[in-house]
Amino acid sequence: MEEINTKTGNTQEESAKRPFFLTVLCLFSFVFFGLISVLFLLALLYSGSIADMVLRYAPENSPARITILFYILGGFLLHTLSLAGNILIWKMRKLGYILFGISSLIIAAYQLSATKISPLTTAFYIGLIFAFGFFLKKLK
Repeated sequence: MEEINTKTGNTQEESAKRPFFLTVLCLFSFVFFGLISVLFLLALLYSGSIADMVLRYAPENSPARITILFYILGGFLLHTLSLAGNILIWKMRKLGYILFGISSLIIAAYQLSATKISPLTTAFYIGLIFAFGFFLKKLK
């Protein structure tokens, strides 16, 4: 019985140590990266159909089927790593920030260099890295 109370007390202490803004930021990014990861997983399951559509409607500049599969797989892995980092940040671990930061930087670098995605989207990923970075000293 005492073990249960000690465990409950530790979780209450951890939640008391986590700043409110960090809690809101973690919840927001958990939902964001969770939804993106689920969408990439669905795209991974239907990558054959996606490749068929790309080949049908843009045959002159379309990449190979395996390239489309690798794009989708890479997006899924990087967003899932960001989600895992977010969960570790929720648990107040510095490793989570490192994992989140590296995967988000790779996503942002790809968006800047290889695609014609709006710079605002890239700024969003970099902004999240900076926002979590403000709480880096509080992480263990």
